[in-house]
Amino acid sequence: MTSTSPKAVVARFWEMYNGPDTILQTADLGAEDCEHHQAALFGPPAHYVGRKPQIERIRMVAAALSDCCVTPLQIVADGEDVACRYAWTATWRVPLARFAAGAKLQMEALCFFTVRDGLIVRINDGPGAITAHAEG
Repeated sequence: MTSTSPKAVVARFWEMYNGPDTILQTADLGAEDCEHHQAALFGPPAHYVGRKPQIERIRMVAAALSDCCVTPLQIVADGEDVACRYAWTATWRVPLARFAAGAKLQMEALCFFTVRDGLIVRINDGPGAITAHAEG
């Protein structure tokens, strides 16, 4: 039986996020009305509700990045609230004002989740500064 503890749900979210065949399934870990607050990263801050917008966002990000990998560095749970400090790396596929195509991107950031009854009901993603290194 899979644990539905808030910490276990968040750990499973990151495991699925790293799998090219499972990344879209991360939306299934969210409640139908899951709220996602995304700080400015590749565009302006965003707020959306529900699984469908989550899937659309993941598809958009996956189209712009390759070899994306999230490594949870620390996951701390307090009741239904879970904080995660993570490292993120990827290669940028397309040119954008801020990044050249082929740039290797790195970031360390924090993400806060609320998990209720085994489902994620809120995500507050506060990315850190992204650094880019030319492909070499």
